[in-house]
Amino acid sequence: MRKIMFAVIAVAATLLAVGCDDDRAPQSTRNAFNEQYPTAVDVDWDRKHGYSVAEFRLSGEWGEHEAWYDKHGNWVMTSIDMRFSDLPGAVQTAFHTAYGTETPVADVERLERKNAATIYLIEAEIVFDGYLTEVWLDYTEDGTLLRTNVDVEDYDNVYYYLPF
Repeated sequence: MRKIMFAVIAVAATLLAVGCDDDRAPQSTRNAFNEQYPTAVDVDWDRKHGYSVAEFRLSGEWGEHEAWYDKHGNWVMTSIDMRFSDLPGAVQTAFHTAYGTETPVADVERLERKNAATIYLIEAEIVFDGYLTEVWLDYTEDGTLLRTNVDVEDYDNVYYYLPF
């Protein structure tokens, strides 16, 4: 009898865990996403800071994307991985002028936001206070530096641009 009771509890716990999958987005959010990104592949939903976030790729394109939606299913922003060479010329020039052409670049993202200008994020290794440091440099399309942020472990710089 104990074995049967244990098996029933184990099955119930498994079903409860599957039924409470909070990585899932509401259907209205999924519908909005599918309409906005009909060619999305490898879609994985997550929850970050109260937002539903779809991590995905677009068929035929390079780089990963993250589309952020509020609790009402409204699109807030999309972060898109990109190559440094695909940055607007003004952003490349501003970066090279400030940090030189030999500065290692670890990551580049384009941040498209609802009702706001696109921002370009560059993660680079620069000398800061005499130490080699990873920093995020946030630029406007015309090459204006908006913000410099020392890279902190497990911090996603797009959070800064979320409307709270």
